[in-house]
Amino acid sequence: MNADLRFIMYLTGGGVTLSQVLPVLQSLGVEVLDERPYTIRRPDGVLCSVYDFGLRVPKALRAISVDGVSDADLPEHLKSRRALASAGAAAVWRGDAEVDGFNELILAFGVDWRQVALLRAIGQYLRQCGFPYSPGHMAQVLIEHRDAVGAVLRLWTASFDPVAADSDAAAEAEADVEAALAAVTSLDADRILRAYLHVVQATVRTNFYADKPVIALKLEPGRIPETPKPRPRFEIFVYSPRVEGVHLRFGMVARGGLRWSDRREDFRTEILGLVKAQAVKNAVIVPVGAKGGFVVKRPPEVTGDAAADRDAQRAEGVACYRMFISGLLDVTDNLGADGAVLPPERVVRRDADDTYLVVAADKGTASFSDIANDVAAGYGFWLGRVRVGRL
Repeated sequence: MNADLRFIMYLTGGGVTLSQVLPVLQSLGVEVLDERPYTIRRPDGVLCSVYDFGLRVPKALRAISVDGVSDADLPEHLKSRRALASAGAAAVWRGDAEVDGFNELILAFGVDWRQVALLRAIGQYLRQCGFPYSPGHMAQVLIEHRDAVGAVLRLWTASFDPVAADSDAAAEAEADVEAALAAVTSLDADRILRAYLHVVQATVRTNFYADKPVIALKLEPGRIPETPKPRPRFEIFVYSPRVEGVHLRFGMVARGGLRWSDRREDFRTEILGLVKAQAVKNAVIVPVGAKGGFVVKRPPEVTGDAAADRDAQRAEGVACYRMFISGLLDVTDNLGADGAVLPPERVVRRDADDTYLVVAADKGTASFSDIANDVAAGYGFWLGRVRVGRL
């Protein structure tokens, strides 16, 4: 059986096993036909391992991907997407992207791995809101509806790309999404695609174009029917393969802490419950509250050494906390020395000035105030401008 593509890995400092590589390649939707390992020595004497894989694009993915391209022309057609697939596989290998069905969109639609990460992040946010569909099912629905997904991505670009943002293009893309949805016959697919549209429409800021290790979405949940009540006035959802977190704020002025949650599957539900209780308890002091939390998605492996494991867990928690705080600050305005509002760089704002953010200590973060202040200082924030610290 002839391969449609060949994928070659060059590694120094050791080798890899098939069990490490196959999930990465299979997440792109391809079949691995063969593997040819080599060992070479560079002119500088360094020993390198080379792995040459033959890949085949399955018929189902071809039908979505190639738009009637003949088998004879398929290799040339796929050549235009080879660089995207290679970059996507490299991102997964580095840990910058996750291994799941969303990666099939790279070859299917010719999108890059960062756009796939955005679609994955939206899916993760919907799951945290209690959306009943699994990530795998959402990914499959997206793969089966090229026109709708393409229009959603165009709407995103026209709304938030600092270079290409254009209100007319956004309106046109929004109309294209609605037209694509009108042709959807499956109720599940309609619900999923509309939920994606609602999240994009309700996003008012994002750091997506700021080249950061996390994706931060500042949302107005009141515009997302899929979110449970009560709905915060503002919400920031932070996503990466390493950490996820959320900050719920029920008013322009609302105070509360951030916790290190251990509820990976439903940490937003936990945070929402806490902020509801906070609103009752503190009604006389502050009518509305704010709460946030993050989860560590890739905890270090347990070694059996209690002290070493504890230190490793804390180190990863601190690293994830720093990434979470950075995501929150990426979409928060600062104040200059003269009191002028300083918007974040490479962030298109679809809301009013907003320089308020309280990230006090909470469960698991009681000793993290100095860490938060250190992150804030790196952004040029200080206490009293963006309220970072312990209340």
